[in-house]
Amino acid sequence: MDGRGGYTIREIGEADIPAARALMIRTFEEDFRSGYQPEYHRDVDDIRGTYIEPPRHVLYVAVDDASGEIVGTAGAKGGALRRGPEDLVRRYHDRHTAQIVRVYVRREDRRRGIARALLAAVLDFIVSDGAYATVALHTFPHSPGALAFWSSIGTRITEYEREGQYPEVFFEIPLDRVRRLAGARA
Repeated sequence: MDGRGGYTIREIGEADIPAARALMIRTFEEDFRSGYQPEYHRDVDDIRGTYIEPPRHVLYVAVDDASGEIVGTAGAKGGALRRGPEDLVRRYHDRHTAQIVRVYVRREDRRRGIARALLAAVLDFIVSDGAYATVALHTFPHSPGALAFWSSIGTRITEYEREGQYPEVFFEIPLDRVRRLAGARA
């Protein structure tokens, strides 16, 4: 699908895996200041097995039309949280929860509408699946622009875990909002 602003959004292909993985690791280092941690980034080590092969999972990439470089990623996968607040781990325990994951845009490519276009593609995928009843995500408050971005699209905070080395904010997107945002995709 063509994007506005000189980029194209499409599902990840085999040839895209190394560049998408490199972008994710760069984000862990630059934005999260945590670096790559295998215990938390298993999906990044197995993009094919996590996002390409399972029928209810997806990873999109944003490709700069001029350079052909991958400048952003965003995905969805079904199922439970592996860690987090106990009430949310219980709430998101089944296959009816879509977790929005790996919404990253290279620093130099931000403010071009890429994250919104990626998110719209992911939400369209979730709506098209038809079996998801809950749409959830989490982010880090110290990630540049993350809280403002997620707040601007109509999410609601379900938990704010302030303790620990990496505080996290957990969100849900109401299904009526998911359908409107998916339908707004160009």
